[in-house]
Amino acid sequence: MADASRKQIKLLEERAENAEMNSRIPCLVLSGQAMAPHRPTRLDAPLPPAGRTAPGGGDSARGEGRAESADAPAGAGRARDGERGGRSAGGQSGGEAEDINQLVISAVRARLPGLDITDADIDRAHRLPGANHKVIVRFVRSGPGGVRDQLMSRRLELKGRNDLLINESLTAQKSQIFRSLLEAKKNKKIYTVYTRWGHVYYKAEKFGTSSRVESVDKLRELRFPVKQ
Repeated sequence: MADASRKQIKLLEERAENAEMNSRIPCLVLSGQAMAPHRPTRLDAPLPPAGRTAPGGGDSARGEGRAESADAPAGAGRARDGERGGRSAGGQSGGEAEDINQLVISAVRARLPGLDITDADIDRAHRLPGANHKVIVRFVRSGPGGVRDQLMSRRLELKGRNDLLINESLTAQKSQIFRSLLEAKKNKKIYTVYTRWGHVYYKAEKFGTSSRVESVDKLRELRFPVKQ
């Protein structure tokens, strides 16, 4: 009875994992300096000469207020994540919304010439917490030939630039598997590790065949250290 319950629980966990993985397939995570918030240039009123107060005593006070608002927590006044178009405050000050869609489009076009990405290709986009200016983008189409597929196919062209990274949006379990195999690669235990459509693969040798790792249990079975 206990064994049957464990098998049923494991089956439910696998179904939940597959459902989440499929829901993440249309998404990519873009990061790097190219995704840093772009603040528009703004000219403030000139400061009065030394020893004089600003007319009405208000300009300097307003300037101080602007400085304080620039230090407000990033994302204050951010649009809802589900809002179509990916406009959010995302690090902007003074209530000026950041156009994340346009940031993504500009960064991609500048670095991958010929890749035709437009606002119509993006369902939604928003910033993720943490370092390296991560932005998650959900594309309207995720099948072969779509913009999402083209970005994954051409991302190796970005190697050496280091200002734009493109990765799939992985589940927590697949992320752990990827991190563990990446550590194995760094330690020269395998040749490479990569993801495709939410799955994690590795090659033990340069001209070897690719193997897919679906679970942490499989990692342990293959005698790879599991990275937390």
